Amino acid sequence: MTRSVGPAAKIAVVVGVLLLVATACGNDSESAGSSATSTTGGDTAGPTEATLTPLLMQAGPAIVPVKGSDGRYHLLWETPLQNATSLDLTVSSIEVLADGESILALDEEAASDAVEVLGTREADGVIGPAEGATMFLTMAFESEADIPDSIEHRVTVTAEPLPGGEAVDTGAETEVDTEHVVPVLGPPIEPGDNYIAADTCCTSTRHIRAGLPINGQLWFAQRFAVDWEQVTDDGRFVEGDPSDPESYVIYGRTAIAATDGTVVLVIDGLADQVPGELPGTSIPLDEADGNSVVVDIGDGLYMMYAHMKNGSIKVAEGDQVSRGDEIGLVGNTGNSSAPHLHFHVMDGPSPLASNGLPYVIDSFTVTGKGESTENFDAVENTETPLTIVSVDNEGPRTDELPLDLSIVDFG
Repeated sequence: MTRSVGPAAKIAVVVGVLLLVATACGNDSESAGSSATSTTGGDTAGPTEATLTPLLMQAGPAIVPVKGSDGRYHLLWETPLQNATSLDLTVSSIEVLADGESILALDEEAASDAVEVLGTREADGVIGPAEGATMFLTMAFESEADIPDSIEHRVTVTAEPLPGGEAVDTGAETEVDTEHVVPVLGPPIEPGDNYIAADTCCTSTRHIRAGLPINGQLWFAQRFAVDWEQVTDDGRFVEGDPSDPESYVIYGRTAIAATDGTVVLVIDGLADQVPGELPGTSIPLDEADGNSVVVDIGDGLYMMYAHMKNGSIKVAEGDQVSRGDEIGLVGNTGNSSAPHLHFHVMDGPSPLASNGLPYVIDSFTVTGKGESTENFDAVENTETPLTIVSVDNEGPRTDELPLDLSIVDFG
């Protein structure tokens, strides 16, 4: 037989432990109705104030700033969350603090978009009983001098049984590593015009939120990944049959070494997918990147090239490569719905069990920007032109990371 549990019983579950702690030591008549104190070394101290924090936060790794192609310095990070109750918690606001002052405030709609329950890839701001989630945040500063040395989080959650209907948790202090030297690379693809930096820093979600549970840990290898695509002068991805990979402007372009290094991993022999949709769960995990290459560039950093054309890879494991050397040709292999070159930098040789780190490209020219991810997705596998808009940062850029949907020329 089952019993229904009303709000009163739910709140009893939440605060029961606090009540137990408060009463367990008061087991004699002298303690009844009095305020307990503890003494250490002769000093008398009052009880520590107890604050209900149903949402537990954990500090993530140090945040590394990167200069984007808008000239600003971007911070991008994840904060693990855990609902420690049997309640549905709704995130109603998020603040980022520096030296106790709020430097970023998200209302309920924006806060909901920032929180994903583990394994769902859906953001609605609701964390169910005992569920884990990740809070994805980003912000930008006009100058390096404005970047704080650390940040803290203040998250408000609501649930009817909570005292007052809400609870606020402040914590997860996270270091901002302003001393980290971001690697300066060349372009990862041959010289050309109208390349598009798709699904990248800092508001796109496909790569940034692509956490993978591998070997007992959640990894974010694609945190700063770019899917490099290309359009014609009038904005078309495809010239011909959209189901044929060779109809795509980017197909067959040459991926090149963005800097010197040693090849540590090569996967080849996989056929192109038919463009238009992802292969989904039918593809094995070790084939998700398609024909791919990993290059050790020193200082614990590795470059990842993915989805290349079958049989086109020109390097072997152990080879030394120099900037500009041919790596392979752009294809549509692995977990890919349109030909593109996936490129990122990571802190380990495994494309899966590593974390992505920022980098900058030493020279490129911004010529415009795709209007929106929605428009990009709608026309990517068609002959319909992409809607391109002007941006303030058009022109030559030096030592910056191309931001999401930037259209760039590599000389």
